[in-house]
Amino acid sequence: MSDAVLFRTQLSLPETIYWIVAGGMVVCFAITLLLAMFDGRTIDGSVSVWAKPVKFELSLALHAATLAIVMSALSTSFRSSTILSIVAVMFLVASSIEMIYILAQAARAEHSHFNVSTRYNRLMWSAMALAAIVIVGAAGALGVAAIFGSVEGLAPTLKWAIALGLIGGTLLTLHTAFTIGAHMSPYVGEVPAGSGARMAFTGWSIVAGDLRIAHFLATHMIQVLPLVGLAVAHVAPGRIGVTVVVGAAMAWSAFTLHEHGRALAGKASPLAVSLSLR
Repeated sequence: MSDAVLFRTQLSLPETIYWIVAGGMVVCFAITLLLAMFDGRTIDGSVSVWAKPVKFELSLALHAATLAIVMSALSTSFRSSTILSIVAVMFLVASSIEMIYILAQAARAEHSHFNVSTRYNRLMWSAMALAAIVIVGAAGALGVAAIFGSVEGLAPTLKWAIALGLIGGTLLTLHTAFTIGAHMSPYVGEVPAGSGARMAFTGWSIVAGDLRIAHFLATHMIQVLPLVGLAVAHVAPGRIGVTVVVGAAMAWSAFTLHEHGRALAGKASPLAVSLSLR
């Protein structure tokens, strides 16, 4: 059996749901790009009203596709389990709530995040927070499932890369997200004004602490570590490969926490500054 993640002709219910979300987000992304081309409205004076939906659609599509692929690496009993099916259904509902509100607010040229100006906005801000926990928590659930229910023959290196990536990414994502929510802003220190103080596309600040950078690193540990494991499994199988994967998980986590601490201190990230100069 190949070390690579397996694809099957017949998808389980959770796999089907994750692929539906991924495909739906791709379609939404294409439509939102068209809207951005013809709708020149901005928010905060310089950012397209459709910028946030585009980023969330891309991120959610990647996240859902990752979960679908990980599901295919689980044994038949786990792929058809009631618990993982419930997790997938909750993921679908949470994703729908999140994106519908973000798109609706974009259409109204209003903030979706940190907007507590009305009772409705406060309610939806809370709903988005709960939805985000479900969306991220689904990865953690699959990470645990990978430990106990990986398909027979899956390389230990890849198995532990999936588990550490999804569980570690979930914990770090929740940690960074709660910090941002507590601050009611991603910025610590000077709020960037104008495009010259922000990194292109991501909008990350290059003049102040920006908690979204650590949040980004945390979230995409969910994809990066399994890819590292997939590569390492072919050149260093067995204990050596597992050791490399554990080291990569520790290094990624340490870098994420370093960026988080730097942002909390109100310091601009060298990563954002260097990327903005390219």
